[in-house]
Amino acid sequence: MAKLVLSFQGRVLEDFPLNKERVSIGRAPDNDICIENLAVSGRHAAIETVLKDSFLVDLGSTNGTFVNGSAVSRHQLRNGDYITIGKHSLTYHGEMYSSGEAEIEKTIAMRPSAKRVEPAPVPMIGKLQVLNGGSAGREMTLNKPLAKLGKAGLQVAAISRRQQDYYLEHVEGKDGRTPKLNGVEIGLQPRQLNSGDVVEIAGTQLKFALIPAPPEAM
Repeated sequence: MAKLVLSFQGRVLEDFPLNKERVSIGRAPDNDICIENLAVSGRHAAIETVLKDSFLVDLGSTNGTFVNGSAVSRHQLRNGDYITIGKHSLTYHGEMYSSGEAEIEKTIAMRPSAKRVEPAPVPMIGKLQVLNGGSAGREMTLNKPLAKLGKAGLQVAAISRRQQDYYLEHVEGKDGRTPKLNGVEIGLQPRQLNSGDVVEIAGTQLKFALIPAPPEAM
């Protein structure tokens, strides 16, 4: 059964199975998923499930609903999608194949007529390299679910790892300033990082790259 995992600032709060055709999300206490935060509308969003497909629908919320950093009004959810509502996040975990479906898929793959089995993708891991200051050239491997960077009281950001994707998020900043991605402030919504991106946190510039992961990092 598919489910949503609610978290706040990287800390998991609760799991919610999608066991109804419609699951409501909002600040009002009668919602199926109640998020008590002023940034969340009373009737903020809903998950509508048809057979094995789930759709996220924004219900005209004041501050919007975001999937993987992009605002959406209606979005078909895929496994691993990262939903942002106010200051909270919900990660979608899709329903896995049943054992019967898995056996069918295995049988098809083993037929002599099958052309060939594609090799499994190479696992990748994120890396940061400092570009300026006294620590220029220093490298950091992002092998943990969450890494906080910056200087307390000036600017702090977090880079979260979700499967093999990485997201830059604002944590705190003096005068409301947020980290920069390729020279532009990211604002309050998480931004997905791509290999070659340059991040600036508290004046320190770091280049992000995806590299093949060594076995011990997985």
